[in-house]
Amino acid sequence: MLGLIDTRDQPPPGGDGTREPWYIQVVASFFPWPAIITWLIVAGLVLEGWVAVLALWTGVMLGSWRGLRLLPPDGGMRDYKQ
Repeated sequence: MLGLIDTRDQPPPGGDGTREPWYIQVVASFFPWPAIITWLIVAGLVLEGWVAVLALWTGVMLGSWRGLRLLPPDGGMRDYKQ
């Protein structure tokens, strides 16, 4: 016989824990994310050398990260629901 035993702890008190870290909130309060990503991509096109590569890839990575944050969570075991 195979039984499903729920061995998870109780959900942490005080909400769902989906808040951003404090340093991300500080940056977001000064600059909107689309503006930061756009400026980094433009800087990657204007600058030359490794600085341009770094700016362009930082813009792409930030854009991907912020875009993925817009997707709904899958609701797995991490969220204390199935």
